[in-house]
Amino acid sequence: GDGVGDPLFPALGNPGLDVTHYDLDLAFDPADDTLEGVVGLDVILTGDRREITLDAIGLQLIEVTVDGAVAEAVAADPELRITLPAPGLSGDRLRVEVEYRVVTADRLSAIGMSVGWFNTAGGSFVLNEPDGARTWMPCNDHPSDKASYTFTLEVPEGLTAVANGTLLDQRTSNGVDTWVWEEDRQMATYLIQVLTGDYEVVQGIGPGGLPLTSAILREDLEGAQPFLDVTPTMIEYFERRFGPYPLDSYGIAITDSFGGLAMETQGRSLFSRDDFPDGQLGAQQQLLLAHELAHQWFGNSVSPARWEDIWLNESFATYGHWLWMDHAGLADIAGVA
Repeated sequence: GDGVGDPLFPALGNPGLDVTHYDLDLAFDPADDTLEGVVGLDVILTGDRREITLDAIGLQLIEVTVDGAVAEAVAADPELRITLPAPGLSGDRLRVEVEYRVVTADRLSAIGMSVGWFNTAGGSFVLNEPDGARTWMPCNDHPSDKASYTFTLEVPEGLTAVANGTLLDQRTSNGVDTWVWEEDRQMATYLIQVLTGDYEVVQGIGPGGLPLTSAILREDLEGAQPFLDVTPTMIEYFERRFGPYPLDSYGIAITDSFGGLAMETQGRSLFSRDDFPDGQLGAQQQLLLAHELAHQWFGNSVSPARWEDIWLNESFATYGHWLWMDHAGLADIAGVA
């Protein structure tokens, strides 16, 4: 059957496979809101299979290969069904590559909110929790299957493309800027961050030499400084309570989205510029920053195996922001506990 048996989202995930790494090679042009790319998946079969499926909605399929051989594949939303060129055995390692295109747009999730790829006036951002990644990339879209990632993102010259992890390369050729990011730590698909637009990549150093890499819209850079400045202090505070920061880097990203957006995208939390106006580090801004930072311990490094356990993510992160607000003199934790 399809899905891995999640009680809340029975169709999500794909039985019989474990994705260990994703290579995303994507080209996006905001002029026509079209995404073209190849997603390569390193897969270990967890059962004998003649066919595998990937979560995929609305993708225009071009070609699928398995270990370099063209494979029969059918895009039948919400699954991409791939017939293996030869029967696979449990423990086999396969390289699956899917070439496709998609007209980008946010879509209505099963929980009634918009998710997926959001087009903005000058670029884009993604918001994937709980089932949005499958609307713009073929994947095993369930938090029980975490993987590492390499992102190669092409955008028109002059734009910035940001993704999780460390920036490995940035180059320009024939009017196209290519940005290469790598996330070595295991990550659930709902925590993917992809941003395109007029961003400044801001580098810094956190506690213990922790690399800080943030993405701020250039026109908002001066006003964002207070939020960048408080981040190392927050990390240091949580390390004293939760233990060493569990990932390889951190940062914040502030995008031109609708207000109320705050998401614990792995290693660089995502926020809306509407919630961070005028450079004011008030109670709302500190609560949002603290909550999403706490998620890096609870939800990102340690992740739920079933969506019905998402309350564990949110409970720990809420406790984390209560602790910070009490520490900052903005709330009395005894009054909210």
